[in-house]
Amino acid sequence: MTIANTLTEDRMPAALVDCARDSVIRTLTLISGEAPEYKGDDEDGLVQEGIVGIISLVGDVAWTIMLGLPKDTAEGLALSFAGFEIAFGSEEIGDFAGELANTVGGELQNRLHDLGIRAELSLPTVARGSRFELLLPGAPSSLCMHFASKEGELWVKLATMQKGR
Repeated sequence: MTIANTLTEDRMPAALVDCARDSVIRTLTLISGEAPEYKGDDEDGLVQEGIVGIISLVGDVAWTIMLGLPKDTAEGLALSFAGFEIAFGSEEIGDFAGELANTVGGELQNRLHDLGIRAELSLPTVARGSRFELLLPGAPSSLCMHFASKEGELWVKLATMQKGR
């Protein structure tokens, strides 16, 4: 039995969650030069005003990854990533959030591949606004992870469906 076959309606395999958490940490470390602190799993403090980069992985697993960045965190990470300021109200901040989601997704795709799990990336989607409520059809299993970087707080929400649903 592979890890991909152990998905249930109630939980996500620890090895896959570890891959996702480590992918976020590695990506943010490469961007900012410092490893972010993993703060735990819960939905307290979800983005009130900010931007969310969304990407899906489909194959042996079906996952959606949502990276929520409050306004100040988005601007700080964008500066670290691009080397110049990007205003929150600009189109470029959307490009940054999409590229960040794509980079985390690519890192996760590589880690899953190392475990023998096939996954292809979707194109990223970006939402900007306030008081987000992300609705996912089909009652997926989900997990929300918090991180703190030198640029500020952020969260990553994972949602998955059993293969074949």
